[in-house]
Amino acid sequence: MNSRAVVDSQASDKYLRIASISIALYDYVITLPAEWRFYRSQPSIFHLSIACILFILIRYVSIVVMLLSNYGYFATNITPEICQHYFILAPIFKVLQTMVSQVIIGFRTWNIARRNRRIGLTLVLLFLTAVTLEWFTNMFDRIPVTDEPGNCTPGNAGKTLSAWLYYVTAMMYDLVILTISTTHLLQYDVLSNRLERIVRVLMYDGIGYLVVLTGSNVLNIVLYRESDIQTQSAGASIGYAVTWIMSQRILIHLRGAQHPGVLFFG
Repeated sequence: MNSRAVVDSQASDKYLRIASISIALYDYVITLPAEWRFYRSQPSIFHLSIACILFILIRYVSIVVMLLSNYGYFATNITPEICQHYFILAPIFKVLQTMVSQVIIGFRTWNIARRNRRIGLTLVLLFLTAVTLEWFTNMFDRIPVTDEPGNCTPGNAGKTLSAWLYYVTAMMYDLVILTISTTHLLQYDVLSNRLERIVRVLMYDGIGYLVVLTGSNVLNIVLYRESDIQTQSAGASIGYAVTWIMSQRILIHLRGAQHPGVLFFG
C-alpha cells in the first residue's frame, strides 16, 4: 500500500471514529430524561426491573467499549508492553455489548410472544449458540496493532476463522430473533387504535434495528475482509454507537408499550 493510500485510510478511520463519538454523545444527552424516567419508575434501588437493568447495562457497557477502543486509537503514550495487554480489552467489551443487545431483543421477543415457554427455550438456545460463536470468532488470533507511535488497536490475523465471522453470527441471530417477534406481532388482533399504534411502533423498531445493525455489520465485514490489518477496526466504533442507540431505543419504546391484557414489557 502506497503512502497516499495509507494517509487516506487513516483519515477515513479517524472520521468514522469521530462521527461515532459525536452521534453517541448526542444520543446520550437527549435520552437522559428517558433514563431518569426508568430510575423513577423503580420501586427501589434494590428492586430494579429486568428492563431497567438492561438499559443501564447497554448504556454503560457501550460507553466503556467506546472509551477503550477510541482511547487506544487516539493515544500517543501506550508502550508496546502495555499494548500487549490493553489491545484485548475492546474486543472483550465488544462481545459483552453485543450480548446485552441480544438479550434485549430476546427479552422483547419473549414479551411479544406473551412469555410463551416454548419460545423462551428457543430464544435461550439461540442466544447460547450465538454467544459461543461470537466469543470464539471475535477472540481467535487477535493481535495488537500499533500503526502510529503510542497508539494501540486490535487486529486479526486469522485466515480460516477470524473476527469478520463474528459479524455474520450477529446478523444471523438478529434476523432469526426479529423474524420470530415480527411473526407474533402480525398475529395480534388489533381491537383498538391504541393497540394498533403500539404494534406498529414495535414493528418499526424491529425493522429499524435489523436494518441499521445489518448495515453496520456489513461495513465491518467488508473492512475485515478487504482492508489491511491497520484499518480492520475502522468501522468498529460506528458499530458500538449504533448497537447502543438502537438497543436502548427498543427498551425506551417497550416501556411505553402498555396495553390491558397484552404484556409487552415487565
